[in-house]
Amino acid sequence: MAVRIEKEAVFSGFVPEDFELFEVPGFAARMPLLREHIKPKLMGLAARLPERLSEMLGEPVYPHVAQHLRRTVNAPVETWTAFAESPRAYKPFVHLRVAVSVDRVRVMVFVEDYADEKQVFADGLERNAEALAAYFAHHPTIHAYELLDADGCPKSGTALDAATLREFAARMRRVKGQHAKFGVQWDKSHPVLLSGPEFLDAVVAAAVTLKPLYDCGNVGFVYTYTPEIISI
Repeated sequence: MAVRIEKEAVFSGFVPEDFELFEVPGFAARMPLLREHIKPKLMGLAARLPERLSEMLGEPVYPHVAQHLRRTVNAPVETWTAFAESPRAYKPFVHLRVAVSVDRVRVMVFVEDYADEKQVFADGLERNAEALAAYFAHHPTIHAYELLDADGCPKSGTALDAATLREFAARMRRVKGQHAKFGVQWDKSHPVLLSGPEFLDAVVAAAVTLKPLYDCGNVGFVYTYTPEIISI
């Protein structure tokens, strides 16, 4: 179900008490609190970010605030605002997701396991594996949440070599339940979360960093990585 986004909705940032709500036990207790305190902030993101993200991505994107309507027992451990190419839905598409949970906020390129664009994304990941690996090597803030290291932590950009990306692309094609999540995150104590304007800027900057992955959802996309030259 679509959510009406109020254009005057404001976003004032996330405070420590917001994250504590995800520790409230039980669906009946936690869900109303998330709707009362977190959903308005997600609505603020939905009102303030589409124009900036659309300009940066080079195509219109539309906001979708997670409703969790099918949940009746297990309260969500994470909730989000998504930005996708369609005003009607976001899950069929490669999309951006700003998600908040008990310990962090993440901006992700997200591909559902049943997304219509899943195979296109996998093809793009494989086709551009060499260039993306070179890009990731210079962007350690990117994390692959479906690719874990020996300690069970998401691999950072420096660990995402071409072979790893090709293997993951093949897994996406082969495994029906495999989805993709690549993102940039901030710990709940990070000061940028406290300022609405600063966090909005940070989301746009994270989306810029993730754009080569987002573009893998476009048929035939070819990425060329040119290292930035820093003058001294």
